Amino acid sequence: MAETNLSNMIVPEVFGNYVANLSLKTNRFVQSGILTPDPTLGARLTQPGTTITVPFINDLPDEDPDVWTDTSNINVSNLTSGKQMAQKFYQAKSFGLTDQSTLISGAPIQNVIGSRFANYWIRQDAKLLLNTLQGVFGVSKIQDSKLYDATAKMPTESNFNAKGFIGAKALMGDLSENTLTAIAVNSATYAQMQANGLIDTIQEQNAATPFGTYNGMTIVVDDDIPVDLTDKSKPVTTSYIFGAGAVGYSQNMYSTATERHELINGGETDIVQKRIATIHVIGTSIKNPVQNASYKDFAKSSNWEVVDGIDPKTVRVVAYKSTLDPTLVPGADASKSAGTLGK
Repeated sequence: MAETNLSNMIVPEVFGNYVANLSLKTNRFVQSGILTPDPTLGARLTQPGTTITVPFINDLPDEDPDVWTDTSNINVSNLTSGKQMAQKFYQAKSFGLTDQSTLISGAPIQNVIGSRFANYWIRQDAKLLLNTLQGVFGVSKIQDSKLYDATAKMPTESNFNAKGFIGAKALMGDLSENTLTAIAVNSATYAQMQANGLIDTIQEQNAATPFGTYNGMTIVVDDDIPVDLTDKSKPVTTSYIFGAGAVGYSQNMYSTATERHELINGGETDIVQKRIATIHVIGTSIKNPVQNASYKDFAKSSNWEVVDGIDPKTVRVVAYKSTLDPTLVPGADASKSAGTLGK
């Protein structure tokens, strides 16, 4: 009796496109507008080199106008420009199944592997985004202007709350209204928001399930956002507030292939995908390009900078560092804390 294996069921080009499309369609960071697919970046992913140059032209300078007379010339001001550098990253991953596991499980292999692969790449996008944010917010210009540290500014009421959120939002200055569109938090912070009654639940037309918003912003919950339990009675975390188009993103599913190994594990078929991608916080630039960049490379603040000519205020991401009620955080110690939710 001949069995069906992955190499019979998967057409690599079709499968690769399927996974790429599904990962975009179901990526919460993409759907919320946090990650903005950028066709300009995408068109240059497969070009030579490890970085992509992103040129920019600054806004008109805020200079006083000339007094208009017929006895003097009108001065001409120049525009200034510059460039940011986006880092490419190259990744590969393979999953496989043995003949026996396929035959015994009776699972729809193509759908199972396809779903796993799409979800896998979504998780990698989240990890890469959060590592990039960690690196970018270690840059002094960003840290000084875009990080609201409630643990330092208001230590007696440092738990995630409306006052702290407004303080963080205010770091955007006159760009804060109608600019910020989404907030990324972990599940413990989401629980704190629920306990404080901060979440509005919206049921979109034809949507299967409702989703939450806060202050008009879509909430994205991802537990790759860490909780610092150095002091277990006072857990600390950082949430990120995003404006539309804050983070440029693109991926290219470079190849998909299947490999048949008749003698390994009684018969095994593997599928491997390779992709090239970039995630770039608009307004920042990779300072020290890395040929084969890893998550750790993206998390290093020494690899990032704000180039001359960029006002850090125009970077459309704000970090809000706060504490959490330990009763809402797994692994925390609530016995040493009063546990007042709103403070």
